[in-house]
Amino acid sequence: MQATACLTHNALDEISKIQCPTFVIGGDNDKIVGSSSSCELANHIAQSKLKIYNGLGHSTYEEAKDFNSQVLSFFDN
Repeated sequence: MQATACLTHNALDEISKIQCPTFVIGGDNDKIVGSSSSCELANHIAQSKLKIYNGLGHSTYEEAKDFNSQVLSFFDN
């Protein structure tokens, strides 16, 4: 049921209501949702910043050596 919900759920109408700065991070080798999902998400949030890591997948938060520093830098600005 959860897999079906992931495939069929569409929250873009709600996502566009986000009003705070948002950092969307993904990998261009994401085999779970694809990098296009990160781009689509960022495109629907007015104050968003998008970072796509080349060669990384769905676990970018574990794979990217500079992930933590990227997030901290986003919060510092």
